[in-house]
Amino acid sequence: MHSTLLVPRMTAPLLLLALLVPASASSQALEERYKNPANWLSYDRDNSGRRYSELGEINRDNVARLVPKWVFQYSPPQPRTEATPLVRDGVMYLTAGGMRAFAIDATSGRSIWRFDYPYSRSGGNQTPNWTRGFGISGNRLFLGTPDCHVVSLDSRNGAMLWRSQVTDPDEQPCFGSTGAPIIAKNRVMMGIRGGDTGRIRGYLDAFNAETGKREWRFYTVPAPGQPGSETWPENDSWKAGGGTPWTSGTYDPELDLLYWPTGNPGPKDFDGRDRVGDNLYTASLLALRPDDGELVWHFQYTPHDEHDWDANQTPVLVDAEWEGATRKLLLHPNRNAFLYVLDRTTGKFLRGTAFAKETWLEKFTPEGRPIPKPESAPSPSGSYVCPDIHGGTNWQSPTYHPGTGMLYVMSRDACGVYYRTGHSINHQETGAKNYLRAIELATGDIAWQVQLLGVESEEVMFAGAMATAGGLVFFGSRDGTFMAADANTGEVLWHFNTGGTIRASPVTFEAGGRQYVAITTKAGVFAFGLFE
Repeated sequence: MHSTLLVPRMTAPLLLLALLVPASASSQALEERYKNPANWLSYDRDNSGRRYSELGEINRDNVARLVPKWVFQYSPPQPRTEATPLVRDGVMYLTAGGMRAFAIDATSGRSIWRFDYPYSRSGGNQTPNWTRGFGISGNRLFLGTPDCHVVSLDSRNGAMLWRSQVTDPDEQPCFGSTGAPIIAKNRVMMGIRGGDTGRIRGYLDAFNAETGKREWRFYTVPAPGQPGSETWPENDSWKAGGGTPWTSGTYDPELDLLYWPTGNPGPKDFDGRDRVGDNLYTASLLALRPDDGELVWHFQYTPHDEHDWDANQTPVLVDAEWEGATRKLLLHPNRNAFLYVLDRTTGKFLRGTAFAKETWLEKFTPEGRPIPKPESAPSPSGSYVCPDIHGGTNWQSPTYHPGTGMLYVMSRDACGVYYRTGHSINHQETGAKNYLRAIELATGDIAWQVQLLGVESEEVMFAGAMATAGGLVFFGSRDGTFMAADANTGEVLWHFNTGGTIRASPVTFEAGGRQYVAITTKAGVFAFGLFE
């Protein structure tokens, strides 16, 4: 690790104001700060994963009056963007790939500062175009980079405060980080990607927010002799066992538990003969202590995964009525097409219900272990199985509305042929349909769905969703259409075509006394407000 100070372009009055404010944040205030609905301070607004906003100025009665208020275009344009912008006190913070970032006036779209990361493609560094945004604590922003570092920027002026190395190139190849960091107890939590390469053993890191020092690392694949190693054969497959936690986790401050999903096992996605066993802790959910990375409990969704159905979907934390009593629940719409309900205190399996087309499951045991149909395993001649490798859902964000008691999931009905050597999709024959689905927490039933239009043989929807107190669910489509539906009925009440592919999730915030809704596209950021 080394410290660097790089000051980007910034207007003089704003720079003067920035230098008057301290850069640190008290750890006691980290969770309290999420109570102000005017701000959007984490990838999912807060650390619960619910992606729900209490703002209601924009509601089902007036959403038809929603119009573009400003557009901020990337320069240069991005080939793709998956970033969720953060907003605090009327300033939006946005990443464009892992090497460029901006601060924007959230009322006008005017640029405040721009940061360009000194990225190098040397040493096998990965594409700089994939990142899902910042984490923030006090006046510090945190970003994972494609050259396997985590950096801290001063949110007031974009200066780089520190940079810490994540991957030691002498130990493992560098594949970069795509998930937005989250902050818990003044620690910056971030995972690594690259599990599909068959060349990496996954891990989750925690860095001190003030200094950048790495405080702990949890390997998602145990070494021989460690708990869970008995689920791997006595060979070296664990060294490239995958399980990379490449998305963002969630955190419950009352239980002091960090919840993080993990990816598929390796070294071969579709042929597990060299890694006989359950392959912990891949395709799992981990409950960890943020102070030291201690594993408290785990739940494995797809033991010995041979379909690339990793579990890197958002764990949603909900306190709700369950069998006559209020219970701390964790909702996890999984790539294997099942919505899991767990007790997030203990990890106990409560229910699993299909929310997308699936043909692979025989039944669940009472403990939630899946018993797959034998014919669903990849074979030399190919096995036709639903869902395909993109899953019943993927990393795109779900959202939970406490008023309706429903979880809204970007879902996909599609099937594929799984060979031991790979996977084949022919949607011309099998079809592929994408939906926003509303799932009732009480029953697991689908209350309504909205089909997303597009070229069925090509489209995979990676846009996410957001629910608001205005009785709305906002969501996007890959063809660039941004929409709002009635949270109770699914009726689409408003839509706008941005003209650029949407692969991100929407946010809402208040600036200048008015509510805005924003979405990023490959072209830039669109911010909408009510016509006056």
